[in-house]
Amino acid sequence: MKNSQRIYRIDFKLLRYFQAVAEELHFGKAATRLNMSQPPLSFHIKELESQLGTLLFVRHSRHVALTYAGEVLLEETRQLLENANLALARVEKIGRGEGGRVHLGIVGTAIWGGLRLGLQQFIADYPAINITFCEKSPGDQLVLLERKEIDAGIWRMETSPPGGLQSERLHEATFMVALPENHPLARQETIDITQLRKEAFVTMTAVHSDWTFLQRVCREAGFTPRVVREAVEPQTVLALVSIGFGLTIIADSYAQMSWPGVVFRRPTHPIPADLYAVFDPRHLTSTTQQLIAALKSSSRTSAGR
Repeated sequence: MKNSQRIYRIDFKLLRYFQAVAEELHFGKAATRLNMSQPPLSFHIKELESQLGTLLFVRHSRHVALTYAGEVLLEETRQLLENANLALARVEKIGRGEGGRVHLGIVGTAIWGGLRLGLQQFIADYPAINITFCEKSPGDQLVLLERKEIDAGIWRMETSPPGGLQSERLHEATFMVALPENHPLARQETIDITQLRKEAFVTMTAVHSDWTFLQRVCREAGFTPRVVREAVEPQTVLALVSIGFGLTIIADSYAQMSWPGVVFRRPTHPIPADLYAVFDPRHLTSTTQQLIAALKSSSRTSAGR
């Protein structure tokens, strides 16, 4: 085996002993600094020299000097111990939920509204935590959770997740009806969902939206929605609504923005659109737990304003 490939198994404690002697250049002073007696310190320095196969100190009757190998080792030891300390501090920070990474599954309509502000504040408060997003349908997120490819998923109205998963409500929201501004129903302050039974719907595909849940809402109101157009992005859906292709049901967060030609009306009977974090409690990291707690707290703060 080449020297560059050799695996060294030297105790960090020996390096700390060496650093003390190298900086003091006196075994007695180094032993006092280390709160130990001199004979075992001398023994450990000889042990280190034996393991490295080289002298680190030139010992004279009244003083100690570093060899060139000792000078190099002192420089490297200082850097090594500093790096080790930084690495351990980083791991400890992750353990406290103040660092690390969170891989988050999310539905496309979730970022706007209360979660947007919560995520913005969390990123500002914990810059050492890297949050990555994976936009997937609830079904796909369940698969990713099972494979442990995401730390948590976020979608709407998941009160009883399957397979030992748990959920926590992050943000209270409702769905609204979005209509062309010249639609007859736009003159009403609220709209009963049963009034939509003969209307044309423009929706996002089930893969990218909450449409599966909303189809169930329509069926419970006694009809199957007549979908005439589908789009991947919510802004495309609302653009099609503005043109007059049909209407849609979408989360209230989109009503916070200006969409030319589109008006939003609340259903007579509210349709909950609450966002939930879904996770496996057996694999919940402290960092992910910290994020969930922050999003819940942010939502309560926003609601109280």
